Amino acid sequence: MEQKEIRALVESVLAEAKEFEGYFIVRAQSRREWSMRLSNGRFERVSTGEDSGFGVQAFTEKGASGFATSDVLDTGVGHKLVEKAIQLARRNEEIGSKRNRRIWEAPRVQEEVGNSVRKGFEEIPLTELQGLVMKLHVRLRKAFPDGVWQSSYRQIEEVWCIGRSDGTLVSFVIPRAVLMHQGTVRNQGKAQSTLIHRSGVDATLLFEELEDYVLERKAIDRAGFARAVCGAPQLPSGHYPLIIDYGLAKGLAHEAFGHAVESDHMNESVLGEEGKLRKGLRVARPGVSIIDGPLLGDWANQPYSANGLPRQTVTIVRDGVLEAGLGDIFSAEEAGMPVSGAGRAESYGHIPLPRMSNIRLLVDRMLPLTPAEHLMDEVKSVRETLLEHGELREGEKNLLLLGYRGGQVNPKTGDFVFQCDGIIDVADPDLPIFQPSIFSGKILSALEAIRGGLGEGCYDAIGTCGKGGQSVASSGGSHRYLLMDADQQVSLGGEQG
Repeated sequence: MEQKEIRALVESVLAEAKEFEGYFIVRAQSRREWSMRLSNGRFERVSTGEDSGFGVQAFTEKGASGFATSDVLDTGVGHKLVEKAIQLARRNEEIGSKRNRRIWEAPRVQEEVGNSVRKGFEEIPLTELQGLVMKLHVRLRKAFPDGVWQSSYRQIEEVWCIGRSDGTLVSFVIPRAVLMHQGTVRNQGKAQSTLIHRSGVDATLLFEELEDYVLERKAIDRAGFARAVCGAPQLPSGHYPLIIDYGLAKGLAHEAFGHAVESDHMNESVLGEEGKLRKGLRVARPGVSIIDGPLLGDWANQPYSANGLPRQTVTIVRDGVLEAGLGDIFSAEEAGMPVSGAGRAESYGHIPLPRMSNIRLLVDRMLPLTPAEHLMDEVKSVRETLLEHGELREGEKNLLLLGYRGGQVNPKTGDFVFQCDGIIDVADPDLPIFQPSIFSGKILSALEAIRGGLGEGCYDAIGTCGKGGQSVASSGGSHRYLLMDADQQVSLGGEQG
């Protein structure tokens, strides 16, 4: 369903809702997706999907709430959902459920943000997309025949409209597309895999890849690195000076820090005290900042919250000091932080939760670095830059960690455990490669260890973030690389499973 049609439906439902006492948020969404996966020259899967519906959240005058949904986008259905949601809200009030009237204080917003794509969702037929992806897949297999390759492509379009009783009406379109190559190589009886991606907003990225080979070259480079890792030795566990790439930096900022400042979890966060954000706490060296906010064309872009508030860009850490959190309208005040429009929902059928969008970790002290076409050439450039600026210490390892393979964080204690693809010692002129090791420690110690950055910002490390049974797109990054001092609370060691 088109943006104007959905907007008209929401307006109609809100008009009919005026006969009921209380406050209403009406969310409508239409989502469609095309996806495909190839393995070794054959299609494993080609799928199309569509979903649409209403979610109505109602509040009594005292602030008790009820929620009702339907997968039918129809004015009559919307009206019935309003009636059902207010009935549920009144019942919840009778049984003494938690109340919250903050939505009455939300500013009135009216905005329409159009689609930013160059090629509409159906402008390139699915069969033609299949041909393009197959061509790219076959080309990669010929260029690196020693790997077992899978390629996948996803193209998504979400149309949202959120209306509220106060006259707020915002609508926007979120387009996303991603091409991924996953390769597995074997060497000396061992296997290693690599996964790389190229993201955008539409099928334009496929045509660009056909012309510039950016993802293919990166895939071949990373496959070569994976092959070398197969036969590499294991590092002794220890505390080392580290250089982490922007994918790992995004993982650190997102998993180990961003979740800890979301307003609904302050009672369970190492960055909370008595349920309040510990504003003013020094968490890193001067010059270190963590910023979260939407970026146009980004994988996780969302200009408005699912509660109809503008999504603000928030400086969470400024100059090493914890300054703000990610607050939604319902939990921000209780957490001692301002509302920042951070509420996101997986779909119309979910209640919004405070979530990150694009989170990036930046430092004032940045050393210039020109990206190289090939991975090991760039690693040599990293070494040369560090030597030039006196950043390499003689007689000790200085380890470059490449690739982010996910991990776990305990928000109460601040403990994190991450995984990488492989390690290179840039202090050694031979640039020896080592097996992947577990990167673990305390989040505040890891932030305190950051002493500088290498290269300009890279913010396209994408993923999917799970919280409260909901999954939403996530992204972020840092400078191309971050420099970290050795710290007794940050360890590298242990073989990855």
